Amino acid sequence: MKKYQNDIINMLFIAFLLLLSSRAFAAPAKYIHRNPVLLESPGSAGGGVIKEVAGGRVIEGASGFCQRSSTATPQTPASPAEAPRLPVYISELSNINDYRLFANGGWDGNWYIGFNVCWIEELPPPPAGKYRRAFIGAKLGRAKTRPVTGKPVWEKEAIPGEIFLSLASTPSWKATQKYFLTDAGDIPVEGDPENALENAGESRWFWAEVPMNAVNLTGNNYLALWSPTEYFVTVASSPVIAGGWGGQKINSWLNNDVKGYAPLNPATSLKTPISVFEPAIAMKLVPEGSEQEIVVTVIDVKGGRDKTGNKTFIATVEGQEIEKAWLEISVNGGRWQKQGRYVYTAPYMFTLKADALPDGKTAVRCAATDIWGDIGYSRSVELQVTR
Repeated sequence: MKKYQNDIINMLFIAFLLLLSSRAFAAPAKYIHRNPVLLESPGSAGGGVIKEVAGGRVIEGASGFCQRSSTATPQTPASPAEAPRLPVYISELSNINDYRLFANGGWDGNWYIGFNVCWIEELPPPPAGKYRRAFIGAKLGRAKTRPVTGKPVWEKEAIPGEIFLSLASTPSWKATQKYFLTDAGDIPVEGDPENALENAGESRWFWAEVPMNAVNLTGNNYLALWSPTEYFVTVASSPVIAGGWGGQKINSWLNNDVKGYAPLNPATSLKTPISVFEPAIAMKLVPEGSEQEIVVTVIDVKGGRDKTGNKTFIATVEGQEIEKAWLEISVNGGRWQKQGRYVYTAPYMFTLKADALPDGKTAVRCAATDIWGDIGYSRSVELQVTR
């Protein structure tokens, strides 16, 4: 028995020595980076491979990207107090992402924005706070299309038109209380089961900035959504406003006695109450101390589709909570104008169509905005357009 006890003690001692040996040669846990970072090479346009990275060692690199394993202690994430304060959204539904009906597809409910119809929303007083900017907005989709003049019949474009929002502390809106919201050309178009259409997709929120003194900070605010475009008179020709599941409380109305303006008479403006569904109309207030710098850089310009003079612009956008980015052009030193559609998520790649540009020198830049309304611009790239 004593012999067996000695054998067991010897085996345990040998196992203990092996454990100490393995730990002596193991790498300390603090040097293991479990989330490798993708780094972009300055020469990524040419497909270069990164050879060295400061502060770490290269594991693998190809086509302008590499994976880095850091030997430094991972940085501590910014505390909530250091992050910019989010905007305050005021709408009937507590989550503005819950407006998913009518404007994405399926049954449209006849919820069109038109010359002969106005959507009205009563919003409660904003929460107490210090705000530096204010926006009013609506979620829109299903813009209708028409054939493009001089193009094949299957090529379509959005029916042109304008959408406005009016803001007042009572259900009566003067001409000076209207704010341009968007062109129909920026609204996602309705899909076509018989034609391949570009720009069809999910409805989007559009925002218009309003002066802070136009907002009633101590009482209710009334928003009116309408269009001065005379062609927008049926759902067959007009964009659609998104809706969400609501309740029996009445704080939304429809007025079809208008002709390209918001109602003027408070006694008759709240004509037809809406229940069960809620129109996607909201206000966004930006708190003080939420400013940030957005850094936009054009990193490459490449040729576009074969047999066209199109160009593809590739940009990076640095900043928190980026909402969207777009291209702007300036012809012969003139005013900057948006060109093409918005891009809402990375990668920020844009197609500049040659047939949309006049002859001569054209400067092109990329712009981006965040949810607070801050805007950043890249340096311009000059192009010479000839036919």
